[in-house]
Amino acid sequence: MENFKSGQRGFCWLASLFALVLFAAPGRASAANNPLDTIQATNFDAVSGAIKTEPSIDGGADLCSIHDSDYVLYKNYDFDSGVAAFKARVASISSGTIEIRLDSPKGVLLGVCNYKSTGGWQNWENVNCDVDNSQSGARDIYLVFHGHEDRALVNLRSIVFLKSVVEDTSEVPLGFSNRVDIPDDEPQATQAWGIPETGFHDGFEDGDLREWDSHGIIITTNAIDNQYSAESFGTDLNYAITPNVYINKTDTGGDWRTMAEASLSADLIVDSVGAKPGIGFASKDGKQWIAVTLNPENNSIDVWRELPQGGQVMTKKYILTNTNDVNSESVIRPGVPYQLQIDWSPYSDGLMVFFRDQSGANLANFRTAIDLPCARRPLMVCSGGNARFDNFVFDPTLDSWEFKWEWKKVPILASDVCNPAIWKWKDGKYYMMWRKFGADNYHGIISSTDGITWTRVKNDVLKCTGDMNVVMDPFGDGLVYITPGGGGMPWWVSDGSNEFTKWKKTGLTVGNIYGNCRIQEIIDTKKYPQMSPVAFQGDQYRFIAFTEDWNRMPKPHTVVLLSNTLTNWVLANPAPVIPPQTNFWGEMGSAIGAAIVLRDGNILLADCACTFAGYTGAPEPSNVSVIVDGKQPWKVLKLATLPDAPVSREHVWYEGPNFGTAFYYEPANDTLFFYGGFHDYYIGMMRIQNFSKSNIFD
Repeated sequence: MENFKSGQRGFCWLASLFALVLFAAPGRASAANNPLDTIQATNFDAVSGAIKTEPSIDGGADLCSIHDSDYVLYKNYDFDSGVAAFKARVASISSGTIEIRLDSPKGVLLGVCNYKSTGGWQNWENVNCDVDNSQSGARDIYLVFHGHEDRALVNLRSIVFLKSVVEDTSEVPLGFSNRVDIPDDEPQATQAWGIPETGFHDGFEDGDLREWDSHGIIITTNAIDNQYSAESFGTDLNYAITPNVYINKTDTGGDWRTMAEASLSADLIVDSVGAKPGIGFASKDGKQWIAVTLNPENNSIDVWRELPQGGQVMTKKYILTNTNDVNSESVIRPGVPYQLQIDWSPYSDGLMVFFRDQSGANLANFRTAIDLPCARRPLMVCSGGNARFDNFVFDPTLDSWEFKWEWKKVPILASDVCNPAIWKWKDGKYYMMWRKFGADNYHGIISSTDGITWTRVKNDVLKCTGDMNVVMDPFGDGLVYITPGGGGMPWWVSDGSNEFTKWKKTGLTVGNIYGNCRIQEIIDTKKYPQMSPVAFQGDQYRFIAFTEDWNRMPKPHTVVLLSNTLTNWVLANPAPVIPPQTNFWGEMGSAIGAAIVLRDGNILLADCACTFAGYTGAPEPSNVSVIVDGKQPWKVLKLATLPDAPVSREHVWYEGPNFGTAFYYEPANDTLFFYGGFHDYYIGMMRIQNFSKSNIFD
């Protein structure tokens, strides 16, 4: 043991012979490994320095005696499936960093993972970081360690790459994520759509808190303007909740869950610099809640969580500055009226916060991720002094239409699959072509009699890359045509033989798509009597194509192409279909994933929105409902705010980015089906029953 670097602690005790055996670990099989599978740290291909192995109280063995600039090599991992984050299980008594690199100790830097003291060499904790998601192919993983030069740095138990971008929870203690709704005796709403049947408004006119249960807040009437004053001292946020108004439970039994979402707003006046008033959502017993508060001392908007085991933690601090916010009057000042609004779904990670002045002008807005499924009652909080509340509004309809989405609790297809394309054939069956995630992989076929329960037909129908586009009988021959949609890529054709397992190249190609990534959806206007050919620059066009543009800002965005042949396209409008906006998730860019023609001839899109948090607003699937003009498909008519594809708490199989989506409307039962390649790994589905009766058409 004398040959260890100076400062090595005595816990690493294995004999040199054992270390030599491990250092001579045989090479891996030629087939590439999956970085999404947990990698045991001791299953390395090579190490540098004096790294050793030892038994771990966490199970198995770990790497120890890791010093500054040492590295560990894991060979031949396939990054075609895409990764967004890295997680390592570590133990240490100091701080340092782990560089994640590809192909050499100085190769492509995927990311840097920071760790701190865990309190002991066998006190194990998880650390994580975001990584570059643009890499592909079979690569070698190098972990390079940095820290104090004169002593051992860290023990490593395991690593894994993740599909979802990891939210920074460094300010949140362990146990932050509680993904299981808490059982209680609350009745399910009679209509059971997962949203409140009625809204809630309280102007506090009658001199009491008739609709509230107050805990630690003294409520008095303010003689100046007859507004309610909430007085709360100390540093803890005290609260009042509505016992009889809440977002309904969403689990109605069976295979389906319904979406829940709501908007909450209040007019606030801070009466003292120390007061921190705010609004949020709470559990029935008040032991768990989320809240957004105004903080005049720090000139910030703070997001808080009350944990089930007790204790309040701040999960986000949004600093208001004159340079970063729209209005120079965004400083929080005592005596000035403000409006605070939060839009949230307890079965979605996304929380949207809006801060406005008395006239309704936007002063600031931001998004954050926070998970607390049991918090379903309107909440008002305050600490440190007096504040006034008025015009408290609980709105059950976030969007301009009420879709009432349901989603299936289990995926229809797994695993490592994405990018569905769906059609209904003359045999009465639904068919779906899907892509195995990654470059140069196979497309497969599944079939269904009802669009809900699916059966694999064949896994390797075609070998090509991209999101398949399906067009039924475009040339009058009764055949089905598909293409991955990239510039110059081929069209295939099938007559449906052997359940669409046989396809032939047509000799036709997509042609020029003006440098865009790929066509995501094609609409044949001739198939819909409510549509007309699109008039553009004196000509009329039968086919509408929506493309995903990653070349121009904002990245990505959707551009519309027009054609009469499917092989020669005209760029209808180079501007983004949906520019970045502040009132929905896509402040960076938006690329559509699915489209369907409505009965009025306009087009409903499922838009994959990008935010500053990452692609498709990770960790949110972030499909935003959009309606564009069928005559001018680059013109937006209506736009939803929160994503229409929620994250399931009990089944998190589709948490994360959504790659590839498809719509199908079945007029026989008036149901709109939505299929998404959630998490790049599963195809899940949602539906809207009684679709024609939704107020989307109002």
